Amino acid sequence: MMRMALVIALAALTRQVMCDTILLHDGRRIENCYARDEGTRILIWDSMSEVGGPAREIVRGLVKELKIERTDQWDARPELPDLSVTHIELTPRLPGLHGVVQYDEIGRPRIAGARALVDNGDRGYLAPGEAVKNLQLKYKVGQQVTLIAHVKNVGFRDAPSFEYEWLMDGKRLGGGRHSAPLKEMAELTFSRKWNWEDGQHTVTFKVKPSSPEIASINDTASDPLWGFAFFYVVSKGRVDAWHQFRSAAGTFCFEDYYRWHLDVMNRLFAASVFPAAPKGIIARVRLDRIVYADDVDKAVAALREPDGLGYHQGGWIWSESPEEKQGKWNQVNREWRCATEWSLPHELGHQLGLVDYYALDYPGHEDHVMPDNGDKITHFQRHPNAMMHWHGPHPFNETDAGYLNATWDKPRGYFGDYYFAIPRAVVLRIVDINGEPVPGATVECFQRGTAVDPKGPTGRDGACTYYTVIEDGNYDRPVSKEAVMSGKTGPSGLLRLANRPVAAVTTLNGFSRGPNPFGNINVVGGRGLMLIRVTRGDRSAHFWLEAWDLNVLWFRGQKDRCEIVLRTPFGSVDSPPEPGAVTATDGPDGHVTVRWEAPPTSTTGVYFDRVIGYRVYRRVSSDGLNDRPWQPIATLGPSERSFNVDLKATLVEDTYWFTRTDRFAVSAIGESGRESGLAEAPPIKR
Repeated sequence: MMRMALVIALAALTRQVMCDTILLHDGRRIENCYARDEGTRILIWDSMSEVGGPAREIVRGLVKELKIERTDQWDARPELPDLSVTHIELTPRLPGLHGVVQYDEIGRPRIAGARALVDNGDRGYLAPGEAVKNLQLKYKVGQQVTLIAHVKNVGFRDAPSFEYEWLMDGKRLGGGRHSAPLKEMAELTFSRKWNWEDGQHTVTFKVKPSSPEIASINDTASDPLWGFAFFYVVSKGRVDAWHQFRSAAGTFCFEDYYRWHLDVMNRLFAASVFPAAPKGIIARVRLDRIVYADDVDKAVAALREPDGLGYHQGGWIWSESPEEKQGKWNQVNREWRCATEWSLPHELGHQLGLVDYYALDYPGHEDHVMPDNGDKITHFQRHPNAMMHWHGPHPFNETDAGYLNATWDKPRGYFGDYYFAIPRAVVLRIVDINGEPVPGATVECFQRGTAVDPKGPTGRDGACTYYTVIEDGNYDRPVSKEAVMSGKTGPSGLLRLANRPVAAVTTLNGFSRGPNPFGNINVVGGRGLMLIRVTRGDRSAHFWLEAWDLNVLWFRGQKDRCEIVLRTPFGSVDSPPEPGAVTATDGPDGHVTVRWEAPPTSTTGVYFDRVIGYRVYRRVSSDGLNDRPWQPIATLGPSERSFNVDLKATLVEDTYWFTRTDRFAVSAIGESGRESGLAEAPPIKR
């Protein structure tokens, strides 16, 4: 009986402690574990005794659902020391440009506002290098630098003597032994001189404890020396509060948890592989400094040196609430601190100059509505699953990758200047449902953040006419009611958009705002969105063009010319006639019945008109056609006149953010698979 009672007690304790669950897409479950989400992988500790040590991993893409649920046992304090290599400084520090990049009313950035800079007036808009000519922005080959490793005991007992070791690119630089005990929450530093070398080098500092510890994964820190140097400013009270519980890092300290997030950020950089970045993002970040503050506001002010510059490339500040300033600190919610704080890599992305792409999302305006039901024409970005649109667990997008790869060795401080990276010639290729050119179509471009100046002159560039917009620094306007440019497609369905005049500017990163279709585009994205209306005859189709679309092509190497293909639902000259009287009727159990009539024709027997089948389409939302396009859901024989749509089975997995309007259409299929234009049913609004 005693043995059975002990087994039951141990089983109950195990159930109490082990509670994370991972559900895989293939139906398998991993239960009673401790998991960390790192964006590209899930790290798993299978028992409490393994927490803080090496973990096994599974690919993040295999995971359907991750549920983290910890009990009080997770926060039980082991009576052990715990040495942590919290960060490695690199001195002398290089200056950054945070706080000294200023913007004028028409969105031009200029470096100014610090004693260390050369004030070259308005020349600064085109010659930014002159402003920083007295600054050392890079280390010189052979220059002696100092590496300073910080070691802290974040356990609950004094740490006895330990050995330590320096490595560069995995090769030993030196080491030693520290003999005296290190008390709880006490810190030591270890310095090493090194002569700077070209290339991308990684420094490692590791400690070798002489007794058991709470964790081993914090015994080593490896930093990319080419990484952007970040600072953290945190109240001493907050650090003490974090020492009272265990976080997702597996340890009892603020430093391990937030250093881990920089490791996650670097992992996501490496995973951000695109045509413009076939090896991922080569830029990296590193934690160069932690400021433990009695007064956070004063500590932040002290980051700026007497010469007016901050010697860092960005960082993060944990501000204090009025209660916290009075010493009233509460534990952070366990559910939150045992998960990944995905907002931090996103916010630190801003420190590197990356913008919020949700600024390109658009809820629509009554000036531009769908002709069938009056829905506002909305826009939700086509690639939202990226770090700078959502938070995590996502990689960064292709424009981020191109930008960071082009500027990994430049000081930080600019924001969104890569919006200026637009090909010199932007050509729209308008095609029909069969991919054939649509000649003679009228193309009108309406731009968010602008209003056409009724007193302004018009201009002409190629086949496009453009109109003067009001320049008053207000980028918050909706999409312009009047077109900012218009033109007609040529015989090949092509139209080069006008390069509208701009106030020119060049940044230290090498990006220039010259004449372009978006005009005086700003760096936040307010003017980075255009609604394009394509009209042939009495029928129009609406599309959205983001500056982001053009930035991607620029980073792929299309700096002189790019083409954007817009596929309309129009028929070709050799298409069969469209079906008639198309309707969509709600039915039971999540079904809709789509009905149509055979296309009317007065030339029966002509092979162009012979219908060999029908294709049924569905699209959801009132976004632009290139945002949420028509999706074929059924191909039927020529005798069919209806189709019962299973709404759940035919819903394309996408983000339908602004509207859930259901739209259905039918095309007739002619000889050689040629389709007619889409005949649309009146939409069904959910």
